[in-house]
Amino acid sequence: MRPLGRARLLSHRLVGRLVELGGNQVTIEGLHFSVDNPLITRREKGLLDVGLHERGEIALACRYIEADLPVVELGGGIGVVACIINRRLTRPTDHVVVDANAELIPTLEANRRLNRAGFRIRNVALAYGSVETAFAIDSFATGRVGGVGRRALVATATLASLLEETAFERINLVVDIEGAEVDLVEREGPLLARHARILIVETHPRFAGEEAIPRMLTALRKLGFSEVARARDVFAFEHRTLGY
Repeated sequence: MRPLGRARLLSHRLVGRLVELGGNQVTIEGLHFSVDNPLITRREKGLLDVGLHERGEIALACRYIEADLPVVELGGGIGVVACIINRRLTRPTDHVVVDANAELIPTLEANRRLNRAGFRIRNVALAYGSVETAFAIDSFATGRVGGVGRRALVATATLASLLEETAFERINLVVDIEGAEVDLVEREGPLLARHARILIVETHPRFAGEEAIPRMLTALRKLGFSEVARARDVFAFEHRTLGY
């Protein structure tokens, strides 16, 4: 590790230790979040505290989410992005947050309470072909379907089943699911085009494969999505045409 990288790592861990001493809470965009969860490392607490967690996703969500449309969020984590989005919505209860990691759900619920957010929580994984799937619990930030390491069985859902359950029609869709975004587009592309007015998706070439991401982006454009902004690996798309 280079000296600068080592210094940054140590500084983030130091900030994380200060977060722990201060009660395991951080403030982001004026909202308060508990980070009191064993899956969240000291370094990750430091990154959260200095505003480096999901910075691109937050920026694009704040700019492009349409406040009068419902939100479906795949990969909610501990609820940082969810709470920031929720306070902007005309109808805060028209917001469902999905996360597959059962060990994060208590913290997600705590952060919903802390910020008086109105979203619903579903502890399911986006996956296809079975009612349950193995979910690898790497950390609070990188758990994923099909990963290696410690695993837990989790119930599955699809975008179609979530839309049927909520009765949402035109939506904002926020996707951060550690490589499974490729499966979503491949399996449910036409459904995306019919329902997603705004799509904010974080890509994960490390998990999905370097060739899969350009293929997915091309597929989205063929489905009628127009890229309106990008922040590193996070893309914002609009879909103006009703129906597909």
